[in-house]
Amino acid sequence: MAFEPVQRPANLSDLAYDQLRSRILDGDFPAGQRMSIVSIAEQLNMSRSPVRAAVERLVTEGLLVMTAAGIELAHLDHLDLIEGLQVRSRLEGLAARLATDRLSAADLDRLRENLTRFEAAVRGDDTVRARRLDLEFHSIIRDRCGNRTLVENLRRIQARVIVATYTTAWVAVHQAVVAEHAAIVKAFEARDAETAERAAIDHLEGLIMRVTEHFGTPDKDAPDEPGVSALV
Repeated sequence: MAFEPVQRPANLSDLAYDQLRSRILDGDFPAGQRMSIVSIAEQLNMSRSPVRAAVERLVTEGLLVMTAAGIELAHLDHLDLIEGLQVRSRLEGLAARLATDRLSAADLDRLRENLTRFEAAVRGDDTVRARRLDLEFHSIIRDRCGNRTLVENLRRIQARVIVATYTTAWVAVHQAVVAEHAAIVKAFEARDAETAERAAIDHLEGLIMRVTEHFGTPDKDAPDEPGVSALV
């Protein structure tokens, strides 16, 4: 006889990790804000042990830092942002190539709908919503590439780039991003893996170019300009 698999409850540290990571990527853990294990545990209604494990995991991934003063977002400057985008460009290109023939009709519908909502958010100057839709767009492609190693590495670098946009300045690139996303979707619709890869790389390289132009010659000692919205 065959036994039915037992459904195990989710690990509390994994739940804490997922919730904290989501808050970080949604901008609910703003730069400069310090928290403690105790305060985070109270907010999540959890004990300290799983929260501590989740925080340590996020520190390892480079999203949070722990200091004597408390827990805060990792301090990433515009050079970290550019370096992250340089790595991400090739990984996203490969993900797009691999995903081209794996995307279902439903996946393509999700990408088209995302693009429509993203453009509406951009036109409405809703940066928070546009940022979330942008991450969703890239996540759909990443998660359909069929390569677990690529998914793991791209998921990490995408998150670090998002954090970098919260802790450094950025040139507004809203309309350019809409057009670049549209080019990626068009290549997917044609099932053209080579063009999809090139469009994904061009998108990230365009971002790198605009960031570099905004900051000028990279200089680790130069202060970042605050208050500029970011879309990646």
